[in-house]
Amino acid sequence: MHRSYATDTLLQRHFSKFKEVPPLIALGTLQWGTTPIDNNIINGKRGVLTETEAEDIYLAFRSKGVVLFDTAEGYGGGTSEKRLRRLREKELQSTDPSDLDMKSDAIFMSKFLPSPWRWSHRHFEDALRASNERLGINKSPLFFLHSPMHLFRSVEFWVEAAASCKQKGLLDALGLSNCSADEVRRAVVAGKKFGIPVIVNQVHFSLLDYNSEALQEMQRTCDELGVSIIAYNSLGQGLLTNSIDEVKFKQNKPAKMMRIQWNELNALRQALREIADNHNASMAQVGK
Repeated sequence: MHRSYATDTLLQRHFSKFKEVPPLIALGTLQWGTTPIDNNIINGKRGVLTETEAEDIYLAFRSKGVVLFDTAEGYGGGTSEKRLRRLREKELQSTDPSDLDMKSDAIFMSKFLPSPWRWSHRHFEDALRASNERLGINKSPLFFLHSPMHLFRSVEFWVEAAASCKQKGLLDALGLSNCSADEVRRAVVAGKKFGIPVIVNQVHFSLLDYNSEALQEMQRTCDELGVSIIAYNSLGQGLLTNSIDEVKFKQNKPAKMMRIQWNELNALRQALREIADNHNASMAQVGK
């Protein structure tokens, strides 16, 4: 799951369905790929989600009014995108046309990852067209730059590429992912110059790293510019929930990446547990 923060943002202004109530949760599909790599590496011991499991998750979120679904060309080499298309088509086939509500219509958000062998506007456009095809849509409502990092292309270059695709009717708005305060500001300026709204920055954002000055500067910049923050790993893949223990902690990827020690984590967990107990809630509800 991903969590969105801030109100009265460009995301709300861009999508009329969010005008009164901003989206609070998006469903991430990093582990929805169906390739051997997903089965043996990405998903660890649990393996690939079955189609039935994915459908149950998708419908559970849809039944609660969730409309944002986060995917990427790199999630299962595009198989995550294809799975979302199948689930959406099945949902529409089983829904009475009179019950269809545009305000509840699903929004599929995918991403382009810059790499040394993808350096041109055409590479961006080809990736966008391929994602749209896999998702079963003609125009992406919100397409992300998965990372600002490239050997010789700036974030402004990719914003210009997105603007060109917008003029061709291939996308509506651009999102950022893993961008710093400076990169967010530059992207927004470039968006105004080239004619495309830059409305979201998706980043690792949780109590585990909130003391980071860079993270707080990025949040202040997004608040100033009206850019929504979509947080991933907001619960540290279980680190800030009741279910984690020392055995599971040793296998936790965010803990390894952030070099978190079990004894250091326990102080934060204890504070969350006390707040949760006082409010008859779970640690996850507090940490989110």
